[in-house]
Amino acid sequence: MQYDTEQLDNIDKLLADSNYNEAVALLEDILMDEPDNTEALLRIGIAFTELNEADKALKTLDYFFTLEQDNSDALEAYGCSNFKLGNYGLAKIFLEKAEALAPSSSSIARNLGVTYNQLGEFKKSYRTMMKSYKLNPWDYRTIYALASANIFFNRYDKAEKLLLEMLQMEIPEDFKRLAIESRKKIKSKLGTK
Repeated sequence: MQYDTEQLDNIDKLLADSNYNEAVALLEDILMDEPDNTEALLRIGIAFTELNEADKALKTLDYFFTLEQDNSDALEAYGCSNFKLGNYGLAKIFLEKAEALAPSSSSIARNLGVTYNQLGEFKKSYRTMMKSYKLNPWDYRTIYALASANIFFNRYDKAEKLLLEMLQMEIPEDFKRLAIESRKKIKSKLGTK
């Protein structure tokens, strides 16, 4: 049975709305009938990554790569899953491959910037997060990562500006708390370099 575009559009909407468990259930139904459906494999690999089920994501995406190699979304999810497992070197390899295929993706740049940070490549991390911010200045995750990088480099005024920008957006509570806590920590340092 071939699954139509409308079904995949519905699944994409669930993924965009962070309804990952519901998306996984629908994708598992598709894969029961069509185990080699690359569209479903890609989406379920991404969903597993977002659900912090990195081992399942890697297993799914390993199979996906036997069918299709050069997919920036799959490479990004594979990199992010490795990151979540603490495999920062592997995360870097796959995220750099993803960035080579999709240089205008803000999420790939953000994830790569965070990976560089974990590897101690701080200047490269900052440049990459700035690229992500320029590509998508409305992504609160990028704004927070960039604010954190500015704090690391003692650029407190820039960090404050970004944190305030972030707090004016509709964002999840956990990110709101992170932004508020970061502002408290740098309050005494504002007006300094």
